[in-house]
Amino acid sequence: MTVENIAQGLLDQFAPSYEFVLREHLLVGLPATRIADSLHRFGADPTDMFGWVLGVPMPLRPNSSSPGFDEILSNGRWTKLGERPGEEVVFGAAGRFWTSFSDWQRVSAQEFSTFARPRRGTIAISLSYRPYRDTRTLLTFEARAKTTDDIAYRWAAWYWQAVKPTARLVVRQVLRRATV
Repeated sequence: MTVENIAQGLLDQFAPSYEFVLREHLLVGLPATRIADSLHRFGADPTDMFGWVLGVPMPLRPNSSSPGFDEILSNGRWTKLGERPGEEVVFGAAGRFWTSFSDWQRVSAQEFSTFARPRRGTIAISLSYRPYRDTRTLLTFEARAKTTDDIAYRWAAWYWQAVKPTARLVVRQVLRRATV
């Protein structure tokens, strides 16, 4: 299989351009159908999946005045942007998420890619699961963020670099939880 033969993912449709990315993979010893069933337990509301991360007993904030990635996942106003049953589900949120006073905006799937409110940004999250041989599945969590202007970019760039190490820990827990 060559790169040209790989189908475009839903995340590429909703967040084709981005400034910040976080991607983690987990190979699990379960067939893709079991992973699909596990993800459907959470329904269309990602807060059902992400809400538990606030209880993780470790310092996840880059500093006392910025939210941790766990708080973004738990508190964001997530909208289901799309789903390919048996392959991928994509959620999106918009607003200012890099300060202690997060300002989440309501945004529909249709509005997500054109969101342009000043001093804000968007974040899209994909959970994809691909069969790997007969009894395994490759789970992938990918978050892509984009800002709406230069000022937002400067703040988000600082935040993204500061939060990325602990965000990876949170994402790994989300992937493990998806297999339960």
